[in-house]
Amino acid sequence: MSEGAAVITHDYHPHVRYQRVEGVLHQVVDRRAMLIAPAGEEVIVLNATGSAVWDALADPAGCDTDALVEQLATAFPSVATDVLSADVDAFLAELLGAGLVVRA
Repeated sequence: MSEGAAVITHDYHPHVRYQRVEGVLHQVVDRRAMLIAPAGEEVIVLNATGSAVWDALADPAGCDTDALVEQLATAFPSVATDVLSADVDAFLAELLGAGLVVRA
């Protein structure tokens, strides 16, 4: 969901909650979020789908992967739920690795 990102396969974690890391700089332009971790080492540009996930993580209490998948399933009804689940899990793992989110 970030542009140019490799697809990574992960086991789906349905009830894990994630939240944004404090201090992440972000700006949305044309439905695409640009993120800079607090360390400021790189800029990550998200596509519209990744930006929707980032928006859902705005709640300080975080959001669990099931809720994220449900939101995306509503927005993209032609995509199979298992595909969305795998994509969300891989994307969250990417954000976690980049220091942009933590498990809540």
